[in-house]
Amino acid sequence: MESNGIVLIADDNENNLHVLSTMLRNSGYTVRVAKNGLQVLKSVGISLPELILLDIHMPEMDGYETCKRLKSNPDTKEIPVIFISALTETFNKIHAFESGAVDYITKPFQVEEVRVRVKTHLLLRRRTLELENALSEIKRVQSKLIQAEKMASLGVLSAGIAHEINNPINFVYAGINSLIKNFNELKAAIDELVAGFAGCSGECEKDLEKIKQRYHLDKKLKVIPELADDIKTGAVRTTEIVKGLRLFARSDQEPLVMSRIEEPLETALLLLKNKYKNKIQIIRQFNPDVPPIRCFPGQLSQAFINILDNAIDAIENNGKITISTDIDENLVKIEICDDGRGIAKDIQNKIFDPFFTTKAVGEGTGLGLAITHGIVEKHKGTIALKSSPGTGTCFTILLPINQ
Repeated sequence: MESNGIVLIADDNENNLHVLSTMLRNSGYTVRVAKNGLQVLKSVGISLPELILLDIHMPEMDGYETCKRLKSNPDTKEIPVIFISALTETFNKIHAFESGAVDYITKPFQVEEVRVRVKTHLLLRRRTLELENALSEIKRVQSKLIQAEKMASLGVLSAGIAHEINNPINFVYAGINSLIKNFNELKAAIDELVAGFAGCSGECEKDLEKIKQRYHLDKKLKVIPELADDIKTGAVRTTEIVKGLRLFARSDQEPLVMSRIEEPLETALLLLKNKYKNKIQIIRQFNPDVPPIRCFPGQLSQAFINILDNAIDAIENNGKITISTDIDENLVKIEICDDGRGIAKDIQNKIFDPFFTTKAVGEGTGLGLAITHGIVEKHKGTIALKSSPGTGTCFTILLPINQ
């Protein structure tokens, strides 16, 4: 028979304990007993009851002090406490409520009254827990909706920005390559001219030196290629950002296909091999029983690249990255864990935000994990992390087997 609830009775009077425990057991409750306050605290430390009936006058620790200690403990403060006492003065009742009690029953008590009050307060506590859980779920869903709306808006914005930037940056990139080529040819011609005039003497040689000094020719021939390389680096960097924006906007339309999850993981590892070889040990823990899933393999590779790239950067010297796959009911579970420097608690809720990065300027766009989050959501999956500074980070991705 299923219990109606767990009640702890605390009273040093054997007769009261017998009457109350018999009545509650007959009403379908699981009953535990204690004869003083210290026994109450020890009992709740082992297993939490749902409600406590508490006498005031008990040896070693009275009911008031016991109740105060229960309410000062985060693990026990929400347990309803009902005082059952022979003290009838208003002062005693006020003291009981100030100690944290939810009700007060005077002795001699009526069995039926105790039964009704126990039932009422257990019901109130359960309804309160249901409301708290419902509120937590509403907040979670609300947060997810806000994130989804933010991602959708940024996706549209990112697609527009990527489109507008792409053409001019391609023009710059093509132009700088042409400029470097033309400059190299021009430099070769200047070198030939200088070499041709080098044999002349007198005023001719002096005129050549004056021209070189007037236009700072030697310095410019050295600086211009460096400037061109800087422009090319900036163009490449901008191209990477545009590519990231496109991925964030999820503009590619590759079809869903059946694929084993190890395939995009191995693709990501292959593309990053030069970055981690001779430095990081990759530990594969792939469950061979994980079935193929319908997915976008290219996008999953991109998601895994983003996570692995961050993991590699988080390992300052030598370290290891453990990649595991498993089945979690009707989900495929992928875990990517590193033993790097970890992520501070105060920024863990920001890491999936677009353009948020902890890397130095020029080292990261802040789009990697935002893209990863979007890709996982596109697969109707979830992504979460656990991290502690100094011990490493572990990302857990859950993807449905049947899309």
